[in-house]
Amino acid sequence: MSWDSFLDKVEVVVNWGNRMYAKAEKAAEPAVKVISPHVDTFASEMEPIMNRPVDWILFLYFGTHIPITVFFDLQNLYPQWIIPTFFQQLHGTYMALLNDPFMDKTIPVKWWFKSFSLCEAFLQLPFFFFATYGVFKDKSWVRLPLAVYCAHVMTTVLPCLAEIAFNTSYGLENYQRNILLMLYSPYFFIPLVGLVDSCVRITNKLKANDAALLEKKKE
Repeated sequence: MSWDSFLDKVEVVVNWGNRMYAKAEKAAEPAVKVISPHVDTFASEMEPIMNRPVDWILFLYFGTHIPITVFFDLQNLYPQWIIPTFFQQLHGTYMALLNDPFMDKTIPVKWWFKSFSLCEAFLQLPFFFFATYGVFKDKSWVRLPLAVYCAHVMTTVLPCLAEIAFNTSYGLENYQRNILLMLYSPYFFIPLVGLVDSCVRITNKLKANDAALLEKKKE
């Protein structure tokens, strides 16, 4: 095949691709007109939080924590028949890879850990929705309950980290222990960041209020 013949074939393919793109663009035009304003609105709402890195981290933390909690963390509380097959298989694969002692349904119940799971189901999960919205919108009313949540969850994750790190009775391989520590530790350190940030914000707000009251008394 000559070079000119090859270029002609390339041109034919490119022209065909351009025609297909034009048809697809025309077909999608009505949908784009409907979706475009919502995309622009979402982008404008996202811009402020992108300038608040701690809130952005907390927003991702709470937003991703909702499906993880519902579909994975709370499986030890659900009756077996209610868990979809896909999530049972996902749990089985996870256990085969990492042998997580807190997710193992074949060993006796750890009542202290089950109490943590109940707290996650009935206290933390409802708060995730509340916190996701409050952090996204930078609401001042979210900071105090956020500090309470962060302090609470840190005290539930720390015993889990200690068990994984120091309890040798679970028969974990070194790579399993290290991966589990990497998976669990963000749920300690991100709340730690949230706790410090919330305390700083609350303290600054109280200082500002005290200063305003002091100014009023001087008048």
